[in-house]
Parts: sequence; structure tokens; C-alpha cells
Amino acid sequence: MKKFIFLFLISFSSCVFAQDKIDTVQIINNGTLNMEIDSRINNVLKAKEDAVCSYTTTVKKPTEKKPVIQSNDPCAGTPQVNGFKIQIYYSKDRKDAEKVRNEFARSYPDLSSQTAYFSPDYRVLVGDYFTRASATKDIRRLKSKYNSAFSIPFKVLCRKAK
Repeated sequence: MKKFIFLFLISFSSCVFAQDKIDTVQIINNGTLNMEIDSRINNVLKAKEDAVCSYTTTVKKPTEKKPVIQSNDPCAGTPQVNGFKIQIYYSKDRKDAEKVRNEFARSYPDLSSQTAYFSPDYRVLVGDYFTRASATKDIRRLKSKYNSAFSIPFKVLCRKAK
């Protein structure tokens, strides 16, 4: 008798808590996905979709093609490009790096210099170059005072680059 009551309660509870379900089939990556969605959720989703999505089509007017003006300036529209800088010094102490940068700026006023932080080091970077080869002339000149000078890839200002 207890088993009968237990089975009755389980079957009755499953009927009471059952939801209206819709089987939806969606094809994803050449496979199938079966989803069971409550009809009320499906109605809410459709209402939101209708409120947000507009189904009106707009007619595009044919536009005249404007002639493309080609400039001989390679830096037109791009202030920074991928290029190279020369690293002359690195340190974990910012004050040391700034001291070397200031000393460099006094010794070589023709080359731009900056201090950049690459965790965990501060690096002193000089010059702006389009290619690694264009930096070699200045690397040779700097090797007398900064023997660890070498070129690294870096974003450079197009107008200043050599």
C-alpha cells in the first residue's frame, strides 16, 4: 500500500509541475540541437525580438563614387606606424633610467628619447625608424658610449621616422 501511495504521489507531482513545452530544432555547425522551451518564455522572446528588430528594408540610393586622391605622403592618416627604436639602457629604477635619458638628450640633441616601462624594467628608447636597417647607422654611432644599444620593434611617430 505504501508503494502504491508513493508511486501515485510521484506521478501526480510530475503532472502538477509540468510545463507547456515547445520542441525547437536549430541546426548549428551541421549538427542538430533540440531545445525544450516553455511557451511563455518563447512568447516573451518573440515580443522582445519584434520590439527591437525592425523588419523594414531601406532602399539605398546609388551614390556617386568620389575620385580617390592619392597622396605621396606615406604618413597621411597614420600618425603612428610599426617601426623600431634603439634601446640604450634598462633598469628597475625609474630615477636611473631618467638620469640616463637626460644625459643622452644633452649629448645627442638630434635624436628623440623616451623612457618606457615594460614590467619590471624601465627602458630608455631613442630614435624613430621605419626599418631595422635604417637604425643600424645610429646604433654604430651610439655603441661608443652605450655599448648595449640594439633595435627593438616599437610604434613610432611616422613624421619623425627615418
